[in-house]
Amino acid sequence: MTPGELRLQYEQAVFGLRTRVAAMRSEGAPSEDIARAVHAERRRLAATFKELTLEPLRSRLYDRTCVVYGDPLGPTIERLRAQGKSWDDIIDSATRPGKAVG
Repeated sequence: MTPGELRLQYEQAVFGLRTRVAAMRSEGAPSEDIARAVHAERRRLAATFKELTLEPLRSRLYDRTCVVYGDPLGPTIERLRAQGKSWDDIIDSATRPGKAVG
């Protein structure tokens, strides 16, 4: 699988989290519960897809993410909250793929 194909699959998986958000909202789940669930799933996706990425791009992804967020899988929920992000902000960011590292 090419890096471009893998990236497309990752983006589709991240956008797919919006379905989970909609389902949880329709069930009446509070924003905090939704944010925690989709944030955890987004981090799982990040780990899975980074491990599928071939070197040397994999190392570049981990390095960039650590520099930007201080964590190889992206910002922690605690960091986002400390930055003043609301639960809805966290939901929004968890359902948007970040910029591709080329």
